[in-house]
Amino acid sequence: MSSIKKRKPIRMCLSCRQRAVKKTLVRLQQNENEIVSYQGIGRSFYICHECINNEKKIKGLTKRFKQDKERFIKFLKELVKNG
Repeated sequence: MSSIKKRKPIRMCLSCRQRAVKKTLVRLQQNENEIVSYQGIGRSFYICHECINNEKKIKGLTKRFKQDKERFIKFLKELVKNG
């Protein structure tokens, strides 16, 4: 038996472009015009917790995905609280 360490998957935050371990990021996807939690099928993207708590980054994401700012912020905060 060899003692090979298994690497943890690294993903990139869509907003700040920093790389982090997959488990530490929030995975989302765009379904029609709505941003939702990843459903298991289709393309998705990751956002780090730093960007979720950064008002300027959230503003950029709301413009990018054409979302209502208040609803999007509430959705992200709820997602972080539950997950």
